[in-house]
Amino acid sequence: MEPIRHALIAVSLLLVVIVIGSVGFWYLEEGITSYLDALYLTICTITTVGYGDITPHTSHGKIFATVLIILGVGITLYVLIEIMESVLEGRLSKAFGIAKERRSVAKMKNHKIICGGGRTGSVTAEEFRKEGLDFVIIEHDSAIAIELRKKNLPVVEGDATMDETLIEAGVERASGLVSTLPSDSDNLFLCIAAKELNKNLEIVTRASSEEAAKRLYSVGVKKVVLMEKIGGRRLARSLTKPAIVDFLEFATKTGETSLESLTVEHGSKIANKRVRDACSILGIKEKVGTTIVAIIRGEEVINIGPDDEIREGDTVVVIGKRESLDKLGELELF
Repeated sequence: MEPIRHALIAVSLLLVVIVIGSVGFWYLEEGITSYLDALYLTICTITTVGYGDITPHTSHGKIFATVLIILGVGITLYVLIEIMESVLEGRLSKAFGIAKERRSVAKMKNHKIICGGGRTGSVTAEEFRKEGLDFVIIEHDSAIAIELRKKNLPVVEGDATMDETLIEAGVERASGLVSTLPSDSDNLFLCIAAKELNKNLEIVTRASSEEAAKRLYSVGVKKVVLMEKIGGRRLARSLTKPAIVDFLEFATKTGETSLESLTVEHGSKIANKRVRDACSILGIKEKVGTTIVAIIRGEEVINIGPDDEIREGDTVVVIGKRESLDKLGELELF
């Protein structure tokens, strides 16, 4: 909004000079018989086009005209330079684009907020975009914000640890928040502030140590990701079990084959069914073409067998083609 502010200041100054000039000539010059003549004389003065039939005759009028010429010409040039600069550099279009972006964010509900638009935040944003989710990125660095906007990603510029920035990003209406700030203390402060504004907000954040993770969990964070530990495991498995790593990379990146997690709601068709029954009777495998690969119950991941029971509240992990997973959602089994 800075370019618009500059342009408005410049235009306001010009209008003030015109008003002062018109009133001044009206009171100082005896030959001025109407306010229109005073306005005309003022415009002639500040644009330096010269005087015609109406000219200042009194000494006071001439002194006033001299001062007005100096001020008026300077401010007029300032206005013209500001407007030309705004148009040539696209500053006004950028400012109006940001205003439109803010209106769009203000309409979002149940969206996700990504705090930090660096490398991790950008990858998170691309994943959300692939999933068709509404989201907004909070980024403090204006240079990074410009690059994100070039990718058509919605951005709120500001400090993510400040309440006003979180509110501008719609934290009170959001369903989830991802914090990718590099500092554990910043992530902790951000999570506390976000939870105070929205107690139902699900937060996922990064941490650099187990101690930091414990503190983050204590303030209500849903999941803390230890980036270095995950990276180390991934490196090790890339060497010891490369086929599995390649498969997971393929499943999560290409979208042709994908993993999906679905929560078993109360009264759903799949609740209290054995895995073999869910696959055969309900047709998860034969009719839809997806396969149940795991059940998450609380903090425990169950290595399933055909006789394991699927209970209400469980999270069922299934694998299949993207279109098959979409079809699974249409069957309303969960």
